[in-house]
Amino acid sequence: MKKLQQLPEAWQVCLDLAVEGYNAGSMGIAAVIVDKAGNIVARGRNQLRDDKDSCSSIRMSSVAHAEINALNNLPQEYREDRELTLYTTVEPCPMCLGAVAMSRIRAIEIGCADPHAGSIVMLEHNEYLRGKNIAVEYAGGEVEKLCFLLHYLSIRRDLSHNPGHRIFKALARRYPHYVQAIDAVLERDESLHRGDITTEFLYYASARLG
Repeated sequence: MKKLQQLPEAWQVCLDLAVEGYNAGSMGIAAVIVDKAGNIVARGRNQLRDDKDSCSSIRMSSVAHAEINALNNLPQEYREDRELTLYTTVEPCPMCLGAVAMSRIRAIEIGCADPHAGSIVMLEHNEYLRGKNIAVEYAGGEVEKLCFLLHYLSIRRDLSHNPGHRIFKALARRYPHYVQAIDAVLERDESLHRGDITTEFLYYASARLG
């Protein structure tokens, strides 16, 4: 099992920001934009429900998604660059995918799929988006597990009052083993339902996903 420091820098930063977002009360989702040399030139995290100081400039708004914040933070000198890549811990929603398409970014790296709100399929079925020729890759492996952990923990916390929400069925269909394993870890340790999480906990839980 890789430690966070052994992952590519873009994923390290994404996961650190996603943990920050989760601990601040927002969703544990983050994104960074890198240039062709691999340098991080912009970053953003989900900030739907917190107004804490962070890399995000859009806060406490329904559009304060990680990808939107990363795009908004992109320096002017990079805004015509077509060799940028956006890394995001969770598959973009329709709003974020549309924003990427309207930018000059033509490559997306995704930590984990979102079978509920994820919209990558639109790149195939929408003629306008298909014409953008946006390349998409899913990280897989340890990155996928860690990103899904943060996403699932966020959803469990935010929808604890509605365990029958359709998103849980969608996630269980897409990641049945992960969902069962995470639920088992949480049932064994009730304290994990409360308070902050750490990258150490993420690796503890990740090791139990096989």
